[in-house]
Amino acid sequence: METANIGILVDRLIYGGIKHGKSYFEQVSFYEEACQQFGLIPCYFRLMDITPEATHINALIKGNDGKYELKNIPTPKIIHNRALFFRNQSKIKLKNLQKSGLIIFNDWNRYGKWTVHEILMKNNELQSHLPETKPASLINLKEMMSKYNELIIKPNSGSLGGGVMLIKKQGDEGWEVRDNKKKEFFAAELPEIIEKKLKPKTYIIQQRIPLANYQGSPFDLRVSVQKNGFGLWQVTGVVGKVAKSGNYLTNVAKGGTCKTLNDLVGEFSDWDFDDIYQSIEEFSIKVVKELNKYYPNLADVGLDIGLTAEGFPMFIECNGRDLRITFGKAKMDDIWRATYTTPIGYARYLFDSKFNQG
Repeated sequence: METANIGILVDRLIYGGIKHGKSYFEQVSFYEEACQQFGLIPCYFRLMDITPEATHINALIKGNDGKYELKNIPTPKIIHNRALFFRNQSKIKLKNLQKSGLIIFNDWNRYGKWTVHEILMKNNELQSHLPETKPASLINLKEMMSKYNELIIKPNSGSLGGGVMLIKKQGDEGWEVRDNKKKEFFAAELPEIIEKKLKPKTYIIQQRIPLANYQGSPFDLRVSVQKNGFGLWQVTGVVGKVAKSGNYLTNVAKGGTCKTLNDLVGEFSDWDFDDIYQSIEEFSIKVVKELNKYYPNLADVGLDIGLTAEGFPMFIECNGRDLRITFGKAKMDDIWRATYTTPIGYARYLFDSKFNQG
């Protein structure tokens, strides 16, 4: 097996952490272990460090003393993107790098929730798993309030639970709106906190999924779905996120706790673990295969999946850069490590199938 460089594209924070021996959100040691297994050398760099014209780049590589050194190396042919980009210039640069012959998987990993919803709704098999969703507007809000007792308003592009609001019916006339800091009651006139979010390109309105509860608190699942060393999609791991008591957000950043799927299933006498896992796995693979038709370089995502009290999987959202830390917090160390190993195996598959066929 030919030893080759694998590029790992990171943002400035992660790059600075690697340079100074700090981990931050990436478990860099897992990349090192995985690359050793697949005969690859991990090389860490930022988008600013690479150009389509250059044959070499400066990248951080682990030295014999265990410290990371900046070295000038031939530009890696395979690149795993682990950075988030927000500007259109970055998107253009990534496309130009690909046109120059480089293979970058998970190249653009911020997907608008409304766009993802529209894509998945085209698949008849997935429609029953999707909560009704509309772009935020006054007309759409009134329509959704006439149909459902609970709604979620959330940013079309965002993460970690920021900006998510719950609207819940109270009695015949009144409603309650909650964000992570406060709650407010209203009747006929919408409060300012809602009016600010009725922007179609910025927020979406969604039927609140009736999530199953664990010890009285709602939970959902983070499902790591990745392409493996055979170029095939697989579910690498499933971990639960349980909302803090009295809260409606399951995000760890908002006080949620992480539990194994086995712990969660154990709360329900009529749930069978194998049946639940299989339904999650089959549904998740269908979702990523559908998204892959529109995002051809998709290879490593974290899906947020809800389960109803009957164990039926419901789609919440797709995370293009899964930070994977939920597996560590649930003490699922083997699975946590596998979420790093699997995409490196996919990188090996790409290198061998594209550049090492002889």
